[in-house]
Amino acid sequence: MFNLQSAAVIALLCLGGVTFGHGGHRRRQTPPALNPQLTNTLPTNGGPTLYYNGSGPVPPSQIEDSVYNEIIAIIANGSAFNTSCTQCIAATEIMHFAAITQPVSTVVNVLIRLCNTIKFSIYAATCEQEFSGIGDIGPYYAQLFAKMSFATQDMQAWCWYQGVCDIPAVVEIDESQYFTPKPASANVVPTPSGETINVLHISDWHLDPRYDIGSEADCSQYLCCRVQSTNTKKGTTSMNATVPASRFGYLYCDSPADLALSAFDTMPQFFSKSEVSFTIFTGDIVSHDNDDQLSRAYIEYEETVTYQTFKAQMGAIPIYPTLGNHDSLPEAFNTPNTFNPNSSLQSNLLSWNYDLLSSLWQESGWINASTAQYASNHYGAYAVDTALGLRIISLNSDFWYVDNVFNYANFTNPDPSGVLSFLASELAVAEAAGLRVWIICHVLSGYDGTNGLPNPTALLYSIVRRFSPTTIAAVFFGHTHEDQLQLFYDYNPSSLKNGTQIRNTTDINYNAPLTVGFIGPSITPLTGNNAGYQLYQVDSKTFEIMNTQTYIANVSESLTWSTPVWQFEYDMRTEYNVNGTWPATSPLNATFFNDVTYSMLTNQTIVEQYNLLETKSSVVTKNCSTKACAEQKVCYIRSGSAALGLACPQDSGPF
Repeated sequence: MFNLQSAAVIALLCLGGVTFGHGGHRRRQTPPALNPQLTNTLPTNGGPTLYYNGSGPVPPSQIEDSVYNEIIAIIANGSAFNTSCTQCIAATEIMHFAAITQPVSTVVNVLIRLCNTIKFSIYAATCEQEFSGIGDIGPYYAQLFAKMSFATQDMQAWCWYQGVCDIPAVVEIDESQYFTPKPASANVVPTPSGETINVLHISDWHLDPRYDIGSEADCSQYLCCRVQSTNTKKGTTSMNATVPASRFGYLYCDSPADLALSAFDTMPQFFSKSEVSFTIFTGDIVSHDNDDQLSRAYIEYEETVTYQTFKAQMGAIPIYPTLGNHDSLPEAFNTPNTFNPNSSLQSNLLSWNYDLLSSLWQESGWINASTAQYASNHYGAYAVDTALGLRIISLNSDFWYVDNVFNYANFTNPDPSGVLSFLASELAVAEAAGLRVWIICHVLSGYDGTNGLPNPTALLYSIVRRFSPTTIAAVFFGHTHEDQLQLFYDYNPSSLKNGTQIRNTTDINYNAPLTVGFIGPSITPLTGNNAGYQLYQVDSKTFEIMNTQTYIANVSESLTWSTPVWQFEYDMRTEYNVNGTWPATSPLNATFFNDVTYSMLTNQTIVEQYNLLETKSSVVTKNCSTKACAEQKVCYIRSGSAALGLACPQDSGPF
């Protein structure tokens, strides 16, 4: 007899509520001998239909029955496996053996049968459609289960992701595998030139071409302003919406066309676009649709029209983009090239997306052909030197994102994709050449620790520490839709094992700030925010941030607009130089913001203002008026890796 705990574990194995659409995928034409039709193609002359691959009414194999029954027994036998964690690990191990010994169809069929045993929410109409039909998620998980191993703590990590196990301890980083020891010269802070350039930072565009004007904007679902949006508490639909969706956007919706375009259209009210030297875009183009509403065609459409729009709006001004977790299909899924035994550089399942994006960037004149080719072959990652001499390194952060399920294979390896090795290599070349570097990526590495995985973000932290402050001028993220800050510090001497370069990356010297991670505000208002972007004043020699202005559109007022209204929100130097003691000629660097965190611990007004500015001054900003909330905020800001963020108090504030 099943209990709620048993149902939950089976639901985790079946991955209920997660589906991935494949509409629009191009398929190669196959010869008749490889026709995948599962029934006979030759005539039966009145006889019965005959089947391939155990489909149709063919009785399941004994192996399939055995795998299914063993998992059911694990869940039911509470004496042998008496916690959800042990049940999940044991069941995942069985799925691993099934995946490495049986056809993909067997694994898919087991998932379908488990799904049908316990009724839980799925996006497709049936479990069959979820795992082998419309959703077609089963083959992805067959690949994942096949790659898992106890030796690399994959099963425990996977079950932590499902919420039933403790997370494995963060690995120590053998820095000798990635870079040489840090020389004293790498601790020298360059002197500002006294001259500045303007740089625009845009993030989380999330254009919604399915936005339905007049629909329910205050809905009970995650994404509102859709024809199917409802408010279950108030009993409203798009026919009698409590808050009709303004064509200019709302707090709980992605960006409609007019709001998205207005961000560019209104810039001349605040600054001349011609005075912007370049723009960085830290990812996320596609709307927050349920996975069964996405397709390759939809992803390609959104990515194409977005970059065409950016080019049309900014003209000859270069834009340097990075991939967001929503800029792929299935959402957040990216596999290392090594997953496919084919040694071809084009063997990755998601090469179609990297090909498209890199070609769009090249066509816009933002990167050259050789850089585009590298990005196409390496998950969209690239390095480019700007006309001003700054090197920008763009990374695919899905390789440390918690929702990329393929990160749970080879879990203890902090860099199975090679993306972070690429970063270290590029930084070493820049260091030797005396270049300054910006790192741009989407998913933040630390803060509250809920977005990045501990092991890859530990390695990223070590890399940033090694090349800061002499080479790395700043790091830029997006993803949270919030305006936030994240600091990287030096390690304590005790963090290294004697006589080695093996590092305990949680042994931090909080008196030695090195680099700032700027988490850019989003264009999309979702979830409960306003729309916003930032303009940086950047030293033309050191490329450190000298000041920042944030501009917002208060979408809570959008029903009163005849066109979107943007406004100046705040000036960073003015806002946080509370005592007026920071020199006007000094950059807003890690030392400056570390001082701000100390002020936050003694001045609640600063904390509450930071909390409000996180949401771009949203009218639904939650309160942060306690000492505990202040301590939580400071801990988050001081956490540059997931392990550090997860060690912060998690229940003391609104975020």
